[in-house]
Formats: sequence, structure tokens, C-alpha cells
Amino acid sequence: MNLWDVLSQQSSHVLWLIGGVVFIGLGMLIGEPGIASIGLAAIITAVVALSVPSIAIQLLVWSVLSLALAIVLRGLVSQQPKPSQWQTEAEVTDVIPAGRIGEVSYEGTLWKARCDLPDLQVPKGELVHVVGRQGNTLIVMPMRLIDSSWSH
Repeated sequence: MNLWDVLSQQSSHVLWLIGGVVFIGLGMLIGEPGIASIGLAAIITAVVALSVPSIAIQLLVWSVLSLALAIVLRGLVSQQPKPSQWQTEAEVTDVIPAGRIGEVSYEGTLWKARCDLPDLQVPKGELVHVVGRQGNTLIVMPMRLIDSSWSH
């Protein structure tokens, strides 16, 4: 007897429950709330399946719940990187003109960058501290300014 034969003999609520646990585990492992929402919706659908035998209605319940929970769970997850992820060093590879976009080498890749102080030009070769990100543009601060503020 193969796995498909075993699964086909199970009640739909058991299959929903197994699928739910698998997807919640995957969501936690990967860190993706959308996958976890599919699993949570499947577990709730397993409870619904105990009283609603129609597979079509079960699929409808699962689909609606998956979508709603994905929206809710994504709203709970911060879209901003944690400070420990972006508080690193970069080197200016193309001058960052005052109030404009330049270029830095950050983690081995070239990025657009803008100085956090709009009236300050940052020369090529200067080390900068990455303090944030807006889209594909890093927000940087010259290390010399950060070092001098820490020494006071």
C-alpha cells in the first residue's frame, strides 16, 4: 500500500490537519507569513470539515481564510530591516553630491546611495555607515561624523 492509498482512505479533516501542520512548519522554517497563513487556514478548515462534508465548500473556506490570514499576518511583520541588518559599513565608489544620489560598494555590490545630511557631499573612497534604505537606495552617513559624535 503506497502513500496515496493511505491518504485517499483518510477523512478530509485529517488531510486538512496534516497539510496545515506541514505548511505552518514550512512557514516557520522559512520565515514567510504567507506560507504559515496557508497552514493556519488549513487547520481551521479541518475543523469546518468535521461538519461540512462538501469538498467544494471546504476549498472555498480554505481559499478565503488563506487570503485573509496572509493579509493580516503580513501586516504584523515589519517591512523595515532590523537595525542589526543595516548598521554596516560601505565605501563610496562614486561621489555622493549634496542632496543627490551617488554610489557605494556595500557587501560586495554597488548600490545607489544618498547622504542622510542633504547639504553634505561625500567624496569617493570615504567610508560611510549605512543607516537605512529607501527602495534600492541606501541612506548613509560618513563615518568621520559618526566617530566624532561618539568621541564627544
